[in-house]
Amino acid sequence: MIERIKDCICHPRSIGKYHKDKAGIVILTIVLFFVLAISVQAVRCFTENPFDEYSSLAVTSAIIQHGDNTVVYDAKENKLTGESILVDGSGFKLIILPTEEKISVGRDSINIVLKEEEAYIYYGITKVSKIAYKDIRMGGFHLGAVAMNSPSDTYNFRGFIDQILDSSKVYFQASTFVRGALMTFVYYIICVFFCYILSISINPTIDRRVRAKLSFYDGCVFLVGSFFSYLFNVSIIVYFALALPLVYALITFRHIIKVVIRR
Repeated sequence: MIERIKDCICHPRSIGKYHKDKAGIVILTIVLFFVLAISVQAVRCFTENPFDEYSSLAVTSAIIQHGDNTVVYDAKENKLTGESILVDGSGFKLIILPTEEKISVGRDSINIVLKEEEAYIYYGITKVSKIAYKDIRMGGFHLGAVAMNSPSDTYNFRGFIDQILDSSKVYFQASTFVRGALMTFVYYIICVFFCYILSISINPTIDRRVRAKLSFYDGCVFLVGSFFSYLFNVSIIVYFALALPLVYALITFRHIIKVVIRR
């Protein structure tokens, strides 16, 4: 297996010698390369916070633009009181003390719903997280004072929003990872498909099962390129990696032609 992996990475002309591999070996090899490709992606996704200091700043700015209101958070009682308001921001919606049983949320945005004693985060219409105010360690604030740029109220409000957003961190990290892993797999299948098509023009006499098998092996170099793309956080590497399987297929199937002629 080690030699097979080494040939898939460094010696495409030797890939043809694995034409008798069983489906289980091919699948295992692909899985190993795929796990390699997404391992660094997983580390990066689950160690980076999807929200930064500008997230709570954006919410605070929206409150300032909304103007004066009567909403007050009592840190001792862990309770939010005041009027029901809706604040539309860039990429998010803040819904404070909703009066309707069915909350109207934006479908393509992050929706922060602040109820009397707990907060919810929705992404579109999907409820992502919930946090009780008693679990938030932050001082009280008056949104009217926040709208007037009161330093203490603004500081407490931003910390309050930060902790609410943080409650949904795992969901967005997992969502980013799953999308990235799925995209990597789709790109890999596309690479295999074009390797298969290219191999037909190079050597149309090879059995289609063997052709598919070798194309899957040639496509593994894309997964290696994807690994380095996430390792160094340089997305342009992916575009170079997309072309590599075609180069490998060219070398692999041309070498097979030479072997057939020699025999």
